[in-house]
Amino acid sequence: MGALNSKTRTADQSAYAKFWYEFADIGWNRIARNQAMENNAGLYTTARMFALLNMAISDSYTAGWDAKYYYFFWRPYTAIRAGNTDGNTKTAADINWEPAEVTPAVPEYPGTHSAIGHASAVILTRFFGNHTHFSTTSTTAAIAGAVRRFDSFIEAANENADSRIMAGIHFRFSCDAGQKQGADIGNWTLEHHLKRLH
Repeated sequence: MGALNSKTRTADQSAYAKFWYEFADIGWNRIARNQAMENNAGLYTTARMFALLNMAISDSYTAGWDAKYYYFFWRPYTAIRAGNTDGNTKTAADINWEPAEVTPAVPEYPGTHSAIGHASAVILTRFFGNHTHFSTTSTTAAIAGAVRRFDSFIEAANENADSRIMAGIHFRFSCDAGQKQGADIGNWTLEHHLKRLH
């Protein structure tokens, strides 16, 4: 589904592959900023929310990249093009395979974009609720100014993770691992940092 000329990826899947391609910290901070304004969150709540959000994002980057260089697993671009070198007789190389989006020059596992998305969703859910309807834009949307709408932060985080598969730059298991890692980081951040003053 992540191939450049995939016949199975839908137009919407191609659209959100591009939409979520921007740096995750940019997208999730935009979502947070819009929520703070729409909910008139106030200075204290907004400052606390942004601090927790960006602690979780920073820790997700750190944990994700530490794991990437520990496991040093190949990306789809490399794995598919070198499928005859993996010791598995059921795979064959496709030297002409190209991903839908440019593959980042870092190892595969876990999916840090997915980790950041889930960590962010956990933080924002704590502040704004589990069923927050919102819309957001992206700097990498195929059509400038395009808007996507969601019924919860977790729904957005799930699409964010799936976008990496549709973009052809991650395997599903890496995104799944990233989502779990991000959820753990988000919850840990809430439990250990900036406890609400009484």
